[in-house]
Amino acid sequence: MSATLTHSSKLPQTDTPGSGRWRRAKYAGVFVDTLAEARGAVGKFAFKVKWRGPQVMRSGFATAATARDARLKMQAELIENNGRLPHHRLASDSFRKMVEALVGRRDVRKTISKAGRVRYSILYSNGNDYALFELCFRFLAESKKHHFKDGATVASFATWVRNTGRSERTLEMAIRLLNKVYGFALVRGLFAVNPVKEAKQSEVLAYQIKKKPGHTRKYPAMRRTITDSDKRKICETVRRWRDPRAVWVGLNVWMGLRPSVFNRINFEDFDPMAGLLYVRPEVHKSRFFREAGKPSASILRREAYPLLQHYAAKIGLRFDRAGFVDATGNKATGLFIRRPYGRSVMRRQWGLILRAAGVEYAAPYAARHTVINELLSSEIPVQDVATHSGNSPETIFRYYVRPSSDADIRRAAIKWQGLEKVAV
Repeated sequence: MSATLTHSSKLPQTDTPGSGRWRRAKYAGVFVDTLAEARGAVGKFAFKVKWRGPQVMRSGFATAATARDARLKMQAELIENNGRLPHHRLASDSFRKMVEALVGRRDVRKTISKAGRVRYSILYSNGNDYALFELCFRFLAESKKHHFKDGATVASFATWVRNTGRSERTLEMAIRLLNKVYGFALVRGLFAVNPVKEAKQSEVLAYQIKKKPGHTRKYPAMRRTITDSDKRKICETVRRWRDPRAVWVGLNVWMGLRPSVFNRINFEDFDPMAGLLYVRPEVHKSRFFREAGKPSASILRREAYPLLQHYAAKIGLRFDRAGFVDATGNKATGLFIRRPYGRSVMRRQWGLILRAAGVEYAAPYAARHTVINELLSSEIPVQDVATHSGNSPETIFRYYVRPSSDADIRRAAIKWQGLEKVAV
């Protein structure tokens, strides 16, 4: 069952069932939304019902029979509650208490920083954790609500997130977080409904929480080009850094792999003789390579070798033609970064190193965009670029390819003219 809940007394005269926008259907109390019908929408049926109280109306049903059955069910609830719409029974009287209960069930993680700041997060299957609970707490505090009690509250939250200047990506992840939290709460008996699911079932509310197409990026630093001189400055700073695990920052600017990959690769994945790094299928984020069933070879640039040698010396190993070896000459095994970073820690460390190097800020993924475009500009076949980056060719063309510069166009024109002379 879906959608918006209104009272006829608050509706304009043209929106009252039976006149103007609404057309009576074959069942008693069921109407057709002519506007939704004109748009070709699936959920075009609505119903109205009343029992010793204000009239209740719900819309967004796909068939008249579904609206009729929902009306009969709503009427039974109104009769049982003497004309009043029953409220959802809450086992926890606030969103924060519900989250704390889920912490006790180990569905939500709770950590406390050295400064005493509490951080809640949910660990997803891809190994990342998302901590947007503070955004949810702030909305509830400003709107003076205790819970996301229905789909309309979730839609109001989406509007609030946009009005505060946050990106569509942030909104998407926040909605996903709420869906996960209330899904856990529903299973544990802590809440009666999943308001995100309720919002998505309503055509009107689903449009409000849906990611808007053509939205400009809030952070243009995501695709900023990192020059070779900036890369060298970053690598020099990495070598002076106290934590040797920061080597991933220098490797990222030369190889453009996903930051999460560095947490999962092993010492034995490096092949210095071939200049390759083997990324196993389970490490890849892309289903394109997970389904391939075999490791993909990523290019190991020569500029990365001094960083690897420096990292090996810091952790008591040696990096030579055989790869990572210990003092006795045996090949090292295990995780390359022995204590993996969290997502937020990696991003914070990246920003600190760029600031110390005196380089204008660029997001960690900017290195990935830069390297992929450099490979394509070097006329490396797109399937090889896809194998290196762990993306499908379609994804590369859709998200990573940038418009050619004037120099690229001139170079292409000269090459084209040369090919025409050979053909003649």
